[in-house]
Amino acid sequence: MDGLHYLRGIDDVLRIRRDLDSARNVVIIGAGYIGLEVAAVTRQLGYDVSVVEMADRVMNRVVSPVVSDFYQAEHAVRGVNLMLSTALEMIEGESRVNAVRTDGGHSLPADLVIAGIGIVPNTELAASAGLEVNNGIVVDASCRTADPNIYAVGDCTSHPSGIYGRHVRLESVHNALEQAKTAAANICGESIEYSQVPWFWSDQYDLKLQIAGLSEGYDEVVVRGQPAARSFSCLYLRDGVLIACDAINAPRDFVQSKALIAARQRVAPHRLADADVQLKDLA
Repeated sequence: MDGLHYLRGIDDVLRIRRDLDSARNVVIIGAGYIGLEVAAVTRQLGYDVSVVEMADRVMNRVVSPVVSDFYQAEHAVRGVNLMLSTALEMIEGESRVNAVRTDGGHSLPADLVIAGIGIVPNTELAASAGLEVNNGIVVDASCRTADPNIYAVGDCTSHPSGIYGRHVRLESVHNALEQAKTAAANICGESIEYSQVPWFWSDQYDLKLQIAGLSEGYDEVVVRGQPAARSFSCLYLRDGVLIACDAINAPRDFVQSKALIAARQRVAPHRLADADVQLKDLA
């Protein structure tokens, strides 16, 4: 129905912008990057904003509870209505949305609904061609598929990571660009393998979250700096090895952590926590 949007490309942005002209109440489904970024923008524009999230904390798939708690507080103090541990039951309306009903029986008035609930990799063409597909089109370090004459790059691919010792599928601009360079070079006869530290970012209000590495599987989190100062980092360890860094308004930590992650550096937690010591000096 009218008033229900996804956010995948520029055409979606233009449709949302047109609908905002006649809206007051905005309901966002999902509290991941997309959902929270849209919440920040629409709240700053003066709209009443509610976010409905099934998990018990925001960005739960990609950050630690420390980072989730920080962002929840930042959105709440600005007036965003965060409804966590809440499932969507129905989007109400006839030709146009007018409310969203949750599993708790709440009915939220909604002039505009934006769904930020993730993506499914488009692998149908590859599967029909007989290529290996497993949470994405499986490629090697050269971006070749199971057929040596076919390459694949971008968010739809699952590639081997030498840093993490497993196949990963990354949804990021940097990965898509670097895989494209790798594939082009190999098609032209060079022999290049792709293995870089993944990185991502999210802008919400005046907060820049920069993520280096993949924190999945961590067994220890070290907080560097003070969240109350709105400039800090969370460093993720697995078996004593640094595997990822979430830097909030801390660009130096973000940049310097990449080399430690790439080197699979083992660093004592108390040294990581010492904000007076630069991460580059721990290599």
